[in-house]
Amino acid sequence: MTAAVDEQYMQAYMKGYMEGIKAERGEAEKPYLDVEDVRARYGGIGKPKAFDIMNAVRHYCNGGKLNHNGMILRSELEYWESIVEKRYIERLGDNRKTR
Repeated sequence: MTAAVDEQYMQAYMKGYMEGIKAERGEAEKPYLDVEDVRARYGGIGKPKAFDIMNAVRHYCNGGKLNHNGMILRSELEYWESIVEKRYIERLGDNRKTR
């Protein structure tokens, strides 16, 4: 049992250590997404479709917290993705392996 606890401790320690290194280098994820980030997230979709997705997210989140036409919060997009019916995700260009 001690070996399992030690292994879990080392895994958690290394995860925290790597996150600290990423934060120090400035590699942490941005809290907001612009149109290019949305395009990249959905496998290189066009700008009009990316803006449509951003508008849908803002519409569902009562206008969004950023109050900006060209940006949405990452948390808003993830919330919107969690409620979208799975049959529509394929139409959005979601090429992720896990669905």
